[in-house]
Amino acid sequence: MGTRVVPVTNPVEGQATSLQQLARGLLDAWQGPVCAVDSESKIVAVNQVWRDHAAAHGGTDESCGVGVSYLDTCDRAAAHGGGPYSVDAAIVAQGIRQVLAGSLGQFGHDYPCDSPSQSRWFNVRLTPAVINDGMGAVISHLDITELHESQRSIAHQSLHDPLTDLPNRELMLDRLEHAVNDADRNGLEIAVTHLDLHRYGQVNDRIGYRGGDAVLVQVAERLQAQLRPGDTLSRSSGDKFMVLWADLDPDRPGVAVELSQGLVHALDDPFDIVGVPLQLSASAGVAMHTRGQSVDELLQSMDAALQDAKSRGPGHVARFTHEVREATTFRRSLEADLRQALVGTVTQFVLHYQPVVDLASGRVAAVEALVRWQHPVWGLLGPDRFIPLAEATGLIHQLGDWVLEQAVQDAATLTHQGRELDVAVNFSVRQLDDRTVAKLQRALERSALKPGRLIVEVTESAIVEDQEGTATTLEALSQLGVKIAVDDFGTGYSSLLYLRRYPVDILKIDREFVAGIGLRADDEAICASITDLATAVGASTVGEGVETMQQYAFLRSLGCRQGQGFLWSPAVALDKFEAAMNSCDQVPVAAPRSLGAPPRQSLDPEVTALIAKMHAEGAPLHAIAAALNRTIGRNPSGERWTAGAVARGLPAAGIESGIEDSNPAPFVLICNDVEPIRRLLRIGLEQAGFAVEEAADGRAAMARLIQTDAPTPAVIVLDSQQAPYDAWWAIAAIRAHHTLDDVPVLLVTTATAKHASVEADEAGFDATVTKPFPPAELVKAVSRLATTGRSVPGGPKSRFR
Repeated sequence: MGTRVVPVTNPVEGQATSLQQLARGLLDAWQGPVCAVDSESKIVAVNQVWRDHAAAHGGTDESCGVGVSYLDTCDRAAAHGGGPYSVDAAIVAQGIRQVLAGSLGQFGHDYPCDSPSQSRWFNVRLTPAVINDGMGAVISHLDITELHESQRSIAHQSLHDPLTDLPNRELMLDRLEHAVNDADRNGLEIAVTHLDLHRYGQVNDRIGYRGGDAVLVQVAERLQAQLRPGDTLSRSSGDKFMVLWADLDPDRPGVAVELSQGLVHALDDPFDIVGVPLQLSASAGVAMHTRGQSVDELLQSMDAALQDAKSRGPGHVARFTHEVREATTFRRSLEADLRQALVGTVTQFVLHYQPVVDLASGRVAAVEALVRWQHPVWGLLGPDRFIPLAEATGLIHQLGDWVLEQAVQDAATLTHQGRELDVAVNFSVRQLDDRTVAKLQRALERSALKPGRLIVEVTESAIVEDQEGTATTLEALSQLGVKIAVDDFGTGYSSLLYLRRYPVDILKIDREFVAGIGLRADDEAICASITDLATAVGASTVGEGVETMQQYAFLRSLGCRQGQGFLWSPAVALDKFEAAMNSCDQVPVAAPRSLGAPPRQSLDPEVTALIAKMHAEGAPLHAIAAALNRTIGRNPSGERWTAGAVARGLPAAGIESGIEDSNPAPFVLICNDVEPIRRLLRIGLEQAGFAVEEAADGRAAMARLIQTDAPTPAVIVLDSQQAPYDAWWAIAAIRAHHTLDDVPVLLVTTATAKHASVEADEAGFDATVTKPFPPAELVKAVSRLATTGRSVPGGPKSRFR
């Protein structure tokens, strides 16, 4: 063993042998590798675990290092400065020197020990001992891998979100502190973004908390995919995420906003949890770090930007500016004022009433109650200034309760020409809960107002956001006899499926479309479609924002029942109500406007000549359209050229396709918001002998379809995910239109489409194809529909897979 062994010749020598045996037993009893070194650090003894460990790692020296200087071995390892263990070896070498010199009572150090088969951690401990009559040491090694992994796991858990495994707020703040310090020292550009999911609580209500957790995990994965190397994403709270953007380009001040928009857009595609498609949206606030700014100040700027983004609605990204700071300060002040105004007897709020006129008779039939805030400093504020704030702070319940109570009380005096007028009250989606029905019933009982005179207005977007809860509440209100109106109709997902679920009595055509009457054919088409859709579900329509006699006449010609707008009267206080009614009586009843076809744009003569030349040379329609896109770009109406538009512009003498005028090619309308995809679909269909036109969304498609002098499509192809007027908006309008209900419609969908859970045949589609698919499959589906048509409108459907 390298120690001095003397034969036993007397009791003293026998005692020495016993001590050596005792030392050997103690060494072998240790669970880890142990060696004893003398004053010169030479190994004089090792235990059996040391020997076994050496053999297991390829050692062939029978002495197992006995006689080797432990210190020299450490020094050689430390000299390899680039080696993975050089630092640990230098630390241990220094410890050995101090222990052997007597300046250190004990020394310990943890170090990694990797082999081709595994990675372990050990603790080395040096304990002084008298070896061969000098100051030596016992060096023990203990495997602490499990302890090390456990400690590392605990440290990781303390700094990471347990659900998404992202850095938590504490770790993010630590990294942000370092990033701010580095930015100040080195002149780096950094920014932070705070992202907040919109109405995430409704996800939990719909699919439960486990499903909600699964959604958050998917959100984290999508956001993580948007990061660059060096960026940090953390989950700061339940449905909020924070990003630290590192090393930004100082010459691109808007890059942080662009990166943040990428985060928001990453959530556009539906989330599919256990077969339930969910649509999420988010808002984001961005703050750029400025030199000398503290972490707390940077975070305050970031949160102020987030509040500004949320005030603009879902999907917005706002960057912190001085204007945002001022707006935040104003908003906080306004919130405090709002809370104070709703305490005790409410005196600062007042209701104004806008007449709703029967278009056929010109008489006032109802009024809409609109709340105003008589602020002591800022004067009379419209609802757009404080309703979003009330919704965000939860004060909408108190404010909404006051509006309801005041409206039903005022209804007793709201009469005109001896007739009692209905009164419409706007409800926020946040007010439609399990308490709504009881509140409304008590208000009706106290005022003795008949339920049939009260109209509850909810926005279309509110219906879509919380379908289950809204449907239950509205059904209960309808059972009371209250009328249900859908406000701003046409701006969301106007689907016949939604209207079937809800007891809707009135559809209010949004003022955006009414304003386009006489100016834009697509707005007129939407007004017509909404009116037809209302008729299909047994509801009436109200045109909002009517300002001209032309709008009045057009809405009446469609069969729209009522209208409201400045043509008759703005919303007025109750004490000016009679004067407003007299003003309404002065407006003459408009005669229905004739619904003539809108003028068609003719092709420029030079364009016609170019088309004829290319066609004479045998160029296919899609090649002609591509050439026109490259050379001329747009037709006289400002629209991009399409093969269908080219086909309509071909001179009769130039048509050599072999299809006689009396037997034209079947006409297909493709509706898709991605131009390259539209073109690919068009090329395949045109090569199969179809004439094709394109539309970018449902609204553009309807504008094309209602043109009375244009051919009716043999088949309409709608993509499910186009925005903003998607296939579900379009199919509702198509099936409600009297000239289009017998046109077969093909739905192009995906397994993760937003409305994948809704049966396509219930919506009125005749067949579906699922992406991705070969072009031949689309051609086959379109050909079959063009041949068979719809056997019975709304009847049997087919499905192509």
